Amino acid sequence: MTSGRSELRIFLVLYLLSLPLQLITTGSIIRQGTTSLVVLTAIHAGVVAALFWTLLANAIVATQVVEDGTLSSLVPMGILALLFFVATTYISLDVALVITDLFGPSDPPQAVHSTPLFVFTSVWPAAAAFLYFVIMAYIIVGVLRERRPMLYYLAAAVCFVLGELAWFLLGKVICKNTNAKIDGRFIATLLETACVGALFMGWRSITEESWDDYNY
Repeated sequence: MTSGRSELRIFLVLYLLSLPLQLITTGSIIRQGTTSLVVLTAIHAGVVAALFWTLLANAIVATQVVEDGTLSSLVPMGILALLFFVATTYISLDVALVITDLFGPSDPPQAVHSTPLFVFTSVWPAAAAFLYFVIMAYIIVGVLRERRPMLYYLAAAVCFVLGELAWFLLGKVICKNTNAKIDGRFIATLLETACVGALFMGWRSITEESWDDYNY
């Protein structure tokens, strides 16, 4: 019932693209407050929003509502990913640079807060991840009646939740206890990468036969 090699590749490529952007935007490579950092941060936000759409799209394709690897799957997936990227990137730039008054400025301006931006960068990723795990759990347990692959997805879910906690709640604690050598963002990135790895292993475990027959 599941395959989606092409769709999974798109997700993995976007994740790999997000890693250097995350390194640049959360590190000290570019001076804080510069326009270049604002632009890269906006692009990173757009990539993340698109990334979570491709994650959810992989679950939708796994239900075989459309045939995986075909234009009926890849074209809508690509178009919506592009829309998520453009919308989130534009809103991020609008809030930070005050291009218009539609989405910004934030209050206070230095906080760079915006409800639409919060929805695209926080609410949407959480909702997409939740729906992904629900759909995949239904497919694996309810349809395929497998148990072992579900362990990978449970591990991925745990890593995702821990990564979000490290990012939003435990950053200062981790930084303080490691004498500022490691911060929450570093731990979150490791956990997110472990999550993606577990997702890949879970996907491979339920498509193992077709994977072995695949000719690169």
